Amino acid sequence: MADYRIVSADSHVAEPQSLYQERVPEEYRHRVPHVERVNGGEYWIVEGKKPRRLDLAKERATEEDQVREFRLDDSGGRDIERRIVDQEKDGVSAEVIYPNESLFIFVSRDSGYQMAMARAYNDWAMENFGSRTDRFAPAAMVPVIDIPAAIEEAKRVAGLGYRIICAPLLVNELPYSQPEYDPFWTTLEDLGLVLSLHAFAEDTDTYEADIGEEEGTGGAVTYMVMSMADGQDPVTRLITSGALQRHPGLQFVVVECGAGWLAWLLYALDEQIGKKHMWNRPILKMQPSEFMKRQGHVTFGDDPVGLANLSYTGAEPLLWGSDYPHDEGTFPYSREVIERTFKGVSEEDKQKIIGGNAARLYRL
Repeated sequence: MADYRIVSADSHVAEPQSLYQERVPEEYRHRVPHVERVNGGEYWIVEGKKPRRLDLAKERATEEDQVREFRLDDSGGRDIERRIVDQEKDGVSAEVIYPNESLFIFVSRDSGYQMAMARAYNDWAMENFGSRTDRFAPAAMVPVIDIPAAIEEAKRVAGLGYRIICAPLLVNELPYSQPEYDPFWTTLEDLGLVLSLHAFAEDTDTYEADIGEEEGTGGAVTYMVMSMADGQDPVTRLITSGALQRHPGLQFVVVECGAGWLAWLLYALDEQIGKKHMWNRPILKMQPSEFMKRQGHVTFGDDPVGLANLSYTGAEPLLWGSDYPHDEGTFPYSREVIERTFKGVSEEDKQKIIGGNAARLYRL
């Protein structure tokens, strides 16, 4: 493993609370994410989402859990030198950076508020990580509830040095199959920006009400797993609508949804396009699986099922990510996880998936 360059295509930073209070226009500040005490509990309040209880999860964390979720890092991953120490500990050479709470800005129905939050985060993240582009590639948050505004923000963040934009994983009111997005896709092509679609960043609240509470019905795990399953939706829509066919330069990544489902989905798409060709329009000039291998990607961390299906998916769409520092991630045991899950995978494919694909895609 010493000779491999490992790139985490999915890592996170905890935004400082001062970001919302100092950078968001005053008219929106009373609505920004914040913590409230309710009936003796500590809750995270985000516009458009059910409150999420925080204090009991902290109490339940074991000694091993303490190394994750920034429980031992008061900077929330913002201290560059401290973060590089963690990278070295984990054997990681570079990271693609996503926010924590700013992933949830898309659930608000106020386009002005969404964009104000996104611009505040985008300015801050590049200021924080932009001096070390050898180690960090932050993703800019770009709401698409107002497509012309999204195009302007994409142009603005490209000028700041961003290579990746993060849009909602799902847009229920106007799915990604609709032609209204074509000017946005063209903009991303022209600017060379990678479209990232991160799990849990939907435009509709899917929180289970019992997450973090004293008693529950399995809502936390249900929410996590079913949110990951949502990654199949944009893959399907971008392919079957002809969006990738019309925009061959558009590269997209579904983040933190795993890879185990990809082989089945591509097989099903190829099968249905073949058998239902008389129903589907537009007519696709390639198989859905070929479009995915040319333009699509998914990230995963500990997913031997995805690696077991390389004969069908190929290595090109797969990007490894530690999900640093989340509970469900691989930090600080990423090298051990890679050694365990990649058994039987060729050295060529292994090098592509754990670093080479991401380095090429994100120009690291």
